[in-house]
Amino acid sequence: MINGSSLKVAVRVRPFNQREKAMRSKCIISMAGNNCTILDPKDLQNKRTFTFDYCYWSTDGYIENDQGVFLPNGPHSRYISQEHVFNELGRAVLENAWNGYNATIFSYGQTGSGKSYLMTGYGGNKGLVPMICEALFQEIKQRQSKDGQFYVYFSMFEIYNEQVQDLLSKVRKPHGLRVREGRHGFYVESLKSVPCSNFKQLEALLDQGIRNRSVATTNWNTTSSRSHMVINIHFQQVVFANQFMTKHSEINLVDLAGSERQRSAGTAPDRFNEARAINLSLTTLGNVISSLSDKAVGKRVQYIPYRNSILTRLLSTALGGNSKTIMVTMISPADIYYDETMSTLRFAERAKNVQNRAVINESLTEQLLMDLKEDNTGLRARIADLEKAGDVHIDEQEVLKKLIVDNERQLKDMQKSWQQKLEEARREWEQQYSCIIKEEQMMAELPYFLNVNEDPQLSGAVKHFIHHGITTIGRTAGLQQDIVLKGLGILDKHAVLTSHDHKVVLEPINKARILINGVPVLTKHQLQHLDRVIIGSCSFYLYVGFPHERNDRDKIHKYNYEFFASELASIEGFGKVNVGMGEELKENLDPDLARIFHDFIAIMPMVAQANQISEELNKGVIFEPEVKNLTSTDAKGEGLEKEIIVKVINKVTKQVEIWPRDKFTDRKLLIEGIYQHFLENGTIPNMVEQDPFWDSVEILHLGSAHVWLETLAYCIAYEDQVEAINYRGKEEAIIQIRLLPCSPSGNPLGEESVIVDPDDLLGKRMDFQMQITLCLGVKWIQGNSSRGVQIGFMMYGLPAMLYTPAVWNNANFEMDYTMCFMIQHVTADFLSYLKTHAVVLELWGLQEGCQEMETEFAHVALAGNGSVLLDLCYRNQWTSVPQDSEKCRSKLSEQLKMLEEEIENLKDANRSLKSENIKMQRELERLRNLPSSSGLVTNGGPMKSANDRSDQKSPFPSWDAEFAKALKTFYFSMIGVRARLIHLKEVRPLDEGRILCLRYFANERNQLIEELGEELESCVGKLKNDIAKIIKRKKELQIDAVSPP
Repeated sequence: MINGSSLKVAVRVRPFNQREKAMRSKCIISMAGNNCTILDPKDLQNKRTFTFDYCYWSTDGYIENDQGVFLPNGPHSRYISQEHVFNELGRAVLENAWNGYNATIFSYGQTGSGKSYLMTGYGGNKGLVPMICEALFQEIKQRQSKDGQFYVYFSMFEIYNEQVQDLLSKVRKPHGLRVREGRHGFYVESLKSVPCSNFKQLEALLDQGIRNRSVATTNWNTTSSRSHMVINIHFQQVVFANQFMTKHSEINLVDLAGSERQRSAGTAPDRFNEARAINLSLTTLGNVISSLSDKAVGKRVQYIPYRNSILTRLLSTALGGNSKTIMVTMISPADIYYDETMSTLRFAERAKNVQNRAVINESLTEQLLMDLKEDNTGLRARIADLEKAGDVHIDEQEVLKKLIVDNERQLKDMQKSWQQKLEEARREWEQQYSCIIKEEQMMAELPYFLNVNEDPQLSGAVKHFIHHGITTIGRTAGLQQDIVLKGLGILDKHAVLTSHDHKVVLEPINKARILINGVPVLTKHQLQHLDRVIIGSCSFYLYVGFPHERNDRDKIHKYNYEFFASELASIEGFGKVNVGMGEELKENLDPDLARIFHDFIAIMPMVAQANQISEELNKGVIFEPEVKNLTSTDAKGEGLEKEIIVKVINKVTKQVEIWPRDKFTDRKLLIEGIYQHFLENGTIPNMVEQDPFWDSVEILHLGSAHVWLETLAYCIAYEDQVEAINYRGKEEAIIQIRLLPCSPSGNPLGEESVIVDPDDLLGKRMDFQMQITLCLGVKWIQGNSSRGVQIGFMMYGLPAMLYTPAVWNNANFEMDYTMCFMIQHVTADFLSYLKTHAVVLELWGLQEGCQEMETEFAHVALAGNGSVLLDLCYRNQWTSVPQDSEKCRSKLSEQLKMLEEEIENLKDANRSLKSENIKMQRELERLRNLPSSSGLVTNGGPMKSANDRSDQKSPFPSWDAEFAKALKTFYFSMIGVRARLIHLKEVRPLDEGRILCLRYFANERNQLIEELGEELESCVGKLKNDIAKIIKRKKELQIDAVSPP
C-alpha cells in the first residue's frame, strides 16, 4: 500500500537566551494559528508570513515547577511545552510505526536554537526521543499477546566531517564506519544494533551514547554543534496467522548540526573557501530539499544529489522516499538573528513541498528468506560467468561479493532467534547495570569531577571519582584509580590528586596547565566544593566535594559552559582590554558591549585550543583574541562598531596577521582536521598551501588619529601632535601635522586672511595644504626594527585614499609629506564638512614580504598646479552600493534621466521668472507715468501743478528707487542661483563606466537640485514680498493724501 504525502513541517520559537537579553534584543516573531510572521527590524513595515503544518510558541508565558519542568503559567498561556509537542508530533510518529510505515523526525535550525532540547531534553524536561521510546514500550506492553511478538532494536551514531561513529561502541574507529547501499537503501556497516525488551534498557543505552559523545568531544577536540546525531529504532511486529507475517518500521530521530547562515562571498575573504562548507552534509541537505521541492511543483529536475554526503544518503528514504517525515524547525525570537531566522524559515517553506511515497513494510518472513537465498545464488552465478568468460571486471566482482556478504549477514540475523539476541543484550545490560549501581554508590561516598560541555545535553555525562590516597591525572594510567584524560594539552602525567581527611589537594606536574576558578595554579591547591577546574585546554570539570559538603541548595546546573567561559574571559582576557567589565554582566550594560562580551567569552576557549594544537604540532604560531574599534571613532567622532578579531603571531618570523572572528572559526575547523589526522596517522601535511596556520603577509591597520578641520573654515593655520590610538585604546604613535590655508601659488596665508564668518567663503576659491612632518614612538617598529609604516587618509569623500611614502626600520622619523587641495567654488556642504568632520589618519604597519600601498591618482581629479581638486567629490560616496551591477546601472540611468528632467523644469522656471521680471518692469514704467490729480491737497494746501513741483521735494518716496532696490536684491541673489545651475550642468561623473561613480554622482546631483530649488524659491518669494510691501505702502500714502484733514 503506497501512501503519498508531503513532508510535515513544524516551527517552534524558543525563549530569549542570556546573550539576547543582555543585548536587549526585541522579539520579531509572532504566531497565529499555523502562521508564523517575521518582522524586519530595519524596516518595521516589512513583514513576511509563512504557513506551516504546526506552529509552536515557546518564548514566554511559562513557569518552572519544583522538578524543573517548564509549564504554561495559566489557562490562557500560549506556551507550548515539550509534552504538547510530543502529543502532536511524537504520537504521530508512533502511529505510523505501528501501521508499518517508516517514520522520521528531525530538528533543523542554527546553533543554540534549541534543537537538542527538543530532541533529548534537559533535566526534567524530557525530549521527543525518550518520550517516544517510553510510549512505544508502554503500548507494546498493552498489545502483548500470544498471537504476536514485538522486537525493538536500538542504534545510535553521529556524523562529523563526513565520518560516521558508533556511539554505542567502546572503540572509536579512526576513519569512521563505512556507509553501504543494500536492498532497501543505504545503511551503516558494522553499526551496533542492540535489542531492548524494556524502556529502562533503552534509556541506559541512550545515556551511554551521550556519555561516549561527550568523551569524544573532549578527546578529539570536536564540537557537538557541528555534528549530526542519529538515533535509529528498528521496530518489528511478527503476527502469527496461517503464515508468519512481519511488519517492520525504521524510526529515525535526527538532531542535525547547527545550520549557520552562509556569509556572503567577499565579507571575509579567505583562501580556504571550503572551510565555510566544512559541514558538507547540511549543504547537501539544502540542495536535496531544493531539488525535491522543484520536482514537486513540476519543474524539471535531472538529479537529486543524495550521494553527495553521508547524511543525505542515510536520510534518502526520509526525503522523497519510503517514509512519513516530520521536520521541526527551531528559531530564535531575537532581532539580532533576523537574517539567520529568515534563512531558516525559507528553508522550511521549501521543505513543505517535498513529496514522500510511504509504503507499509509488510512481508512474509519465509518468503524473505527465500528471496535472499535466490539473490545469493544469482550473484554467485554472475561472478562465475565473469570468471569463465575471462573478462576482467574487478570492480564489478568486488561489488557482487559485497552484496553476497550483505545478504548472508541478513540471513544469519534472520535465522538467529530473538531469544539469542536478547540473551546477548541481557548479558551486556547486566554489565552496564552493575556499573550504574556502582557509580551511584561512589557518588554517595566520594568526591568527583563532573564534566561540563558546550552542549548542555553532554554536560554531566562523565564522572571521574577521586579515591582515597593518591590519584594521577594524565594520558596514561599507572593505577586502576587514576583518571585518564586525552584532551588537548593533557600531559602523560599532568597532575596529582591527594585525598586525605576529607580534603582533596590538587598539584600540577611540570607546570602543566590547570586553572581553578579561572586562575592558573602552579603549586598545591586544596579544592573546594563547586570549584571550576580546567585541565589542559578544553577539559572543563566541576568539582563536587564530599557528601557532607553538599546541600540541597547547590545549583549545579548554574555552572554551565557559559559560566566557565565568562569567568575565564573576565580573568584572562576581557579584563585586559579595559572595558570596565565586572565579573557579572550588568543589566544596564551597553548592548554593544554586551554583544562583544558574549562573543569574546565564546571565542576564548577556541583560541586556547588553537594555541594548544599549534604547540603540539610545533607550528610556532600564537593566537590572541582582541576587540577591534574599542575606542575608535569615525570622521565625525562617532564610535565605530566593535568586533572580535584574532591576532596571529609567528614566533619565528615575528610576522603578525589580523583575522576576523569568522575567518578564525573557519580556520579552526581546518586546524582541528589536521590535528585529527595527526592523531590518527602521526603525520601532518607538509605543503604550505594546505596549512591553515599559514597565510600570506598583509599590511596591518595599527591605529588612527583625528585631525579636526574646523580651523580651515576660518582660514586659520593649525599645527598639533596627535596620538594614533590602536584598537586597544592605547597610544601607538605620535604624528605631527599642519593644516595651512594658502594662496593659489601655494604660499601660506597670514593672519590678515582670517575671516569671522565662514559663509564669506561661499562661491570663492579655497586652497589649503595638509602636512605630515613627524612620526614618533611607533610601537610597531619598536617591537621589530625590520618593519615599516605608512599613513593614509581621506579628504572630503575622495574616491581614493591618499598614502604617504613608506618608512622602514625607524620608530622616530621625519616625514616631509605635503598634499595640496583646491576647491574652486566653496559650497555650503563643504563648509559643513570643515566644521563637523575630521581627517582620520590611518597608521598602517608593513612587514617583510608585503606590498607597500600607493595612491591611485588615476581616480583623483588634479588641477593644473598639481593640487587635488575637491569640486568633483561627493561626500556620501560611502553609501552601500548593490553588487548587482546590471540592475543597479539600469536603476541609476533612470535616476539620471529624472534628474535631467528636473534640470529642464528648473530652466523653464528660470525663463518664467525672467518673463515675470519683464512684466514687473513694465508695471513700474506704467506707475511712473501715472497722471496726478489737481484736486489733491497736502499739508493743508492745494497741490501745485507739475510745472511747479520741479523745485520742491516730493512728499512721496521715490517708488522707482524702491522697486530698483528690490530688483537689485533679487538680481544679486539670482547670481548665486545661476552659478549653482551652471555648476550643476558642468559637473559630470568622474567615470561614467563605473557603477560607484554613477551612484555618487546621482546622489550628489539630487542634493544639489534640492538646494537649488530651495534657494530659487527663497529668491522669488523675497522679491514678491518686497514688491507687495512697496505697493501696499504706496496705496496707504495715497489714501492718507486724499483723506480730509
